[in-house]
Amino acid sequence: MELENRTATPLNFIVLLAVFGAAGLVLWMRPEVAGIATFGFALVGWIVGLCLHEFGHAASAAAFGDYSVRQRGYLTLDPVVYINGPNSIVLPVLILVLGGIALPGAAVMMRPDLIRHRWQSSLISLAGPIMSLVFALMTYTAGQMAISNGAPEVFAQALTLLAFFNLMAFVLNLLPVPGFDGFGVITPLLPQPLRGMAEQLERMPWISLLALVVIFFFGFPYIFALLRIVAGVLGLDLSGAQPALERFRFWG
Repeated sequence: MELENRTATPLNFIVLLAVFGAAGLVLWMRPEVAGIATFGFALVGWIVGLCLHEFGHAASAAAFGDYSVRQRGYLTLDPVVYINGPNSIVLPVLILVLGGIALPGAAVMMRPDLIRHRWQSSLISLAGPIMSLVFALMTYTAGQMAISNGAPEVFAQALTLLAFFNLMAFVLNLLPVPGFDGFGVITPLLPQPLRGMAEQLERMPWISLLALVVIFFFGFPYIFALLRIVAGVLGLDLSGAQPALERFRFWG
């Protein structure tokens, strides 16, 4: 039962926040190294966002009766406990670095049999993307405040890039594709036998992998078009993300 006694903000997450803050300070104080500083700031910030995304799933599952998430340590915000194979934190980080696509992976192992109502299962799937959206709005607001208070432009744009990444995670995860949170929102609400067929699709990992390949190699125009629509509805000006994204890929 050791995992049940872990604190809500463990050392690993505190260290992660400290590194995130240090990268932001370097970006603020040394704009001449804006390339590698933007990369470090946005990448570590993205991992913070991943932790919040997975915590959203875990916290909502615990609220609806799944005690196993606490036993596994998921309520600690510890990035280490969210590493469940390459599809968790490792793959999303690689996809972000190589392709600029922000896609959280499946990391929280839950007990569906402990969830009493189907609508609760849908909300558990929705909670992760909602956390990504909240973090996107937080970093966007911080970027706008930085601009209005005379912060270095590269710092404000890096915050906008982080907002862009998390808004993309929100949009992508709501796609009704097996393995994505959007599919998990819809599946519990389907009538039988459609629900049974959908659950079988979710147990086929190659479908999720195929979806990732399609998105990675062919999906950019559609992803950005959908992202622009969502940003417009929310009233977000993400134009500052483009120069920051170019600095993020400082090796190119």
